[in-house]
Amino acid sequence: MSMPTIAAKYWTGRIALGYGIGYFSGISGDNQPHRHHAHQLSFPQKSTDVVRISAAGQTQEYHGVYIAANTEHQLLAGQYCSIYIDQTHFLADLINNYLAPTTNITELTAELIHLLRHYFIKQHTILHAFEQLIIFFNQHIATPVISSRQQHLRHYLKNNIHADLSVQDMAQTLSLSTSRFSHWFSDAYGISYRSYRKWLRLIQTLQSVDQNLKLTDIAHQGHFSDQAHFSRTCKQMFGIQPSLLRFISEIEPLDLLLPHPSFI
Repeated sequence: MSMPTIAAKYWTGRIALGYGIGYFSGISGDNQPHRHHAHQLSFPQKSTDVVRISAAGQTQEYHGVYIAANTEHQLLAGQYCSIYIDQTHFLADLINNYLAPTTNITELTAELIHLLRHYFIKQHTILHAFEQLIIFFNQHIATPVISSRQQHLRHYLKNNIHADLSVQDMAQTLSLSTSRFSHWFSDAYGISYRSYRKWLRLIQTLQSVDQNLKLTDIAHQGHFSDQAHFSRTCKQMFGIQPSLLRFISEIEPLDLLLPHPSFI
C-alpha cells in the first residue's frame, strides 16, 4: 500500500521550540511575505542546494543566509534548515557580534555554514547543537555588553515563559512608567511591546500544539480571542496558516539554554 502524497503547500519535517530559540528542518511549503521578531539563519539540507529568499521585490539565492528580525521576506520552496533566535535572547547578541551584518539580509560565511550543517544535521539533539553553537561564538568573540535593564528583562521573560505579560507587568518589573517602558522597548528592539507580546503568545501556542485539538481550542489556550485571530497572527509573523503544519507530527520542546554550557 503506497503512502498518500502530501501536497506541496504543506510544511513537512521537524520543528523544535524553546524559550527564545526555534529550529525547522524539512520541506518548506506555502508562505507569504512576512516579518517575525526573531533573527533567522537558513541553509539547505543538501550542500549542493541553495536557499531562495524573496525580499524587497527581488529573489536571491544563498548557500546560507542571515535574516535580521523584523525584516520582511518570503522563503521560497525548498528543503531547508532554519534556526530562529528571538532578538531578546542572549544568543542573538553573540550572533550579531560574530556576523557584524551591515544589511538586514546577509550571506553566511562558508565556515559558519559548514559548522551549522555539522551541528544541526549531524548532531543527535537540537539542544546540543545550540550549545555547540554558543561555545563556538564564545571562543571567537568578546562577550557582548548588555545593559542591566536588558538583563533584567531577559531574566523576567525567562522566568515567566507561560505568562501573558501585559505592558503594565513589564513596566512594573523594570520600575518604569508604562509610557517610558513602551518607548524604551521600541528603541531597544525596534518594535512595539504590543507586537512583541503577540509574538510571545504565538510561540507559546505553537509550543503546545496538539494535532488532535481543533484550531479554535488551540487558539483559546494561547490567549487568542478566536481561531481567526490565531491564524491571522501566524500568517503575519510566519507567512503561513497553522493548518499548513498539519503534517508536522509534533513540535519538540527544548530546554532552556545557558550562556556558557558546562561542556566543551
